[in-house]
Amino acid sequence: MYTNLKNHGGLFNVVLDKEFSKAKNVSIATGYTSLDILNSYENSFMRIAKQGGISKLLLGMAFYEGLSSRKLDFVNNLNLKLKEINHDSGVFVTNGRRYHGKVYCFEHESNINIYLGSSNFSTSGTKGNIECTVPIQDKNQKNKVLNFLEDLYSPTYSISIDRAEITVPGKKKVVLKNVENVWNSIENYNPNSVDTSNLPRFEFSLERVVEKEKSNLNVYFGKGRLNTNTGKITPRPWYEIELIANNEINSNPFYPKGDFLAYTDDGYIIPMRTQGDYYKNIRSKQSLQIFGIWLKGKLEKSGALAKYQPVTLDTLVEYGNSKIDFFKIDEGKYFIKF
Repeated sequence: MYTNLKNHGGLFNVVLDKEFSKAKNVSIATGYTSLDILNSYENSFMRIAKQGGISKLLLGMAFYEGLSSRKLDFVNNLNLKLKEINHDSGVFVTNGRRYHGKVYCFEHESNINIYLGSSNFSTSGTKGNIECTVPIQDKNQKNKVLNFLEDLYSPTYSISIDRAEITVPGKKKVVLKNVENVWNSIENYNPNSVDTSNLPRFEFSLERVVEKEKSNLNVYFGKGRLNTNTGKITPRPWYEIELIANNEINSNPFYPKGDFLAYTDDGYIIPMRTQGDYYKNIRSKQSLQIFGIWLKGKLEKSGALAKYQPVTLDTLVEYGNSKIDFFKIDEGKYFIKF
């Protein structure tokens, strides 16, 4: 066990130094990394590749949360140099799901050493923080971890970083300009002009869909899309959402079928549409981001949601509401409250 505490196994970076010096293949899958540790082990990655081995590093959160400008330049350059030596080597990112684990695999001439725990591939994770990372001793468990790594690095979950459009925090465009124009053209009205006391209604419970990791409110964390201009894969827009109603909801006699106007509780009139099988998909018309700007925007303004983080049940608890009420004003007109 390595915790970065002297009396509990000591520093994990001491183990890394030893393992890198003797390994013929290395695979590291981490949630985060740091620029200083990348500098420290760049030569080790390169040496292993030049000696005929495979050097692989996977950054599990980079595709969705981005990297600093200097770090992005570094890993892109490292990836290029490794792939020039061996196409199977390089730097990878997950696509379609965030990866937050920490696995270190070092293959030697006669054995494979694997470490699992909480230590990110960073100076804080391997030296500064109190962590807990342990070597895997059981042969059966080792094989399971190796199978997991093989799957994690496969096209099912990962892509080479040179195929990914990684954004730099602070430079990331939350909403495309044309979508901003659409949002700014949304009509306003006085929400106090609507009396909901006698209106028929149905409710959409967000608790049912909030844990869906790549759909509904968390479309952003699904598979990225190919940018035909750059040839790279980019994450879905942050505000892109749609709600998928179950049979209990879309069979309600007051449920909208087709186009309708959503009069929001804060004074916007959003053109909406239900479509798909049984009209189950609830979305904004001009862009899927418009509904998201309104709904996610409410969560952000309340402090319950930070950008580029998933909407969870805890988010809704923090916000203080877990459902959207739809009040039918008239045919094709609904007052929505969240």
